[in-house]
Amino acid sequence: MNKILKLSAIALLASSVSVMAQKTGTSIAVFGAIAGAEVDASGNAGSGNGSGSGSVGKVTPIAGFDIGYNFTPNFAIGATYIPMDAKIGTGRIDGGSVTGELKDHYTIYVEPAFVINKDASLYGRLQYAHADMTLTGATGSNKLEGWGVGVGLKTFLNANTFVRAEANYTEYDKIAGTNVTTSGGASTTTTVSGTPYLAQGIISIGYQF
Repeated sequence: MNKILKLSAIALLASSVSVMAQKTGTSIAVFGAIAGAEVDASGNAGSGNGSGSGSVGKVTPIAGFDIGYNFTPNFAIGATYIPMDAKIGTGRIDGGSVTGELKDHYTIYVEPAFVINKDASLYGRLQYAHADMTLTGATGSNKLEGWGVGVGLKTFLNANTFVRAEANYTEYDKIAGTNVTTSGGASTTTTVSGTPYLAQGIISIGYQF
């Protein structure tokens, strides 16, 4: 009888830990990421001066916040925000030098998951993304909107604290600007357009209430 009671107690404890580790509710997290942002762009010069192409891109560290809600251990929604500017380098487009910068970047996501065990789950992510894109050297600032996907592993260190490792990719709508170059006293105005995208490797640590 004592053995049965002990085994029952162990089973009950294991069950309670599992429920705690894979529970529903609100979570908050901070994350750091290595982000590779790039704009593949092309330019069309006026007055029959032809066209050109190039890219603006850079790998840079960023950090941000994540807040989510798990309706079940297998489904969550949430949002992320990156409060810092992400400078994405300088490139040459149609003879001109253009520098790009992303700022006020946020996402809204849905996250289905597959529970591996009481401590870990694999998840996928579908997200809507929004950011401001500023091009120095090409007149104009653009509001970026796009869609992205991601995949990751969420692991609980104890009943409430977890870490996540994730990779994701976002492609934004095409942007456009005006690039003016001067040669020999003559100016050439070029319409520059391009498609920005952002790839990230993310490590986050969070707390689930």
